Amino acid sequence: MASFTTPVSFGERGTPGPYSAPLPYRYLSHDGLCAVDVAHTAGVLSDTIAPVDLKIATRLIIQICIQQSPNEGGLITGLGQNKALALRVVPYRPTVKCGPDGSGPPWLSCRDIVDKMPANNKRQVFGPKGDARATVPLPWSYMTARQRCGVIVDGKEPGRTFDTGDWYKIWAAANAVEFMCTQLGRNGSATSLGDNKQLRVELKDMRGSNNAEDGSIATS
Repeated sequence: MASFTTPVSFGERGTPGPYSAPLPYRYLSHDGLCAVDVAHTAGVLSDTIAPVDLKIATRLIIQICIQQSPNEGGLITGLGQNKALALRVVPYRPTVKCGPDGSGPPWLSCRDIVDKMPANNKRQVFGPKGDARATVPLPWSYMTARQRCGVIVDGKEPGRTFDTGDWYKIWAAANAVEFMCTQLGRNGSATSLGDNKQLRVELKDMRGSNNAEDGSIATS
């Protein structure tokens, strides 16, 4: 986490800005085992805080909660200029597999993609395109301009998979791939997602792919 003292604006994902970081926002250790989540108080869409203050809050939680037993994590509320931000440190166990060195797209392009993904906890049905039961047709994909990075959500059996779940857990898994793989110049994927562990999310270099228009969402 950065130690900058200049305040950064955090705002509800998908709402009009201006803000610099979309909520929820997650920092993750490179081994994927420790997650630091920033969220906002219900009814307040945005607030500002210096990254160094988030770092201090994280260290405080680690000292008081994580280093004790059992270490289930901890939460601090009332952060930010308007006291509208909360920070939570939690253990995380992603199932991530990275590709070989040099296989991935530029990290910043994938950071932009992850920041634009849905991340709510509304229940969804993920299923094949054309099936009326599916609220999210598979495969689902989103690309940056120039197709340098794309995120793809699909099933273990493409074209046949049905599963239920929410976007928050899929976004969290994509975030893990970004921290653990694309920051190191590798493609990567996370598996065992969804209520029945039938879903996967992948971050990869999409140049040459015809799955979607530049910068658009597609389901094929």
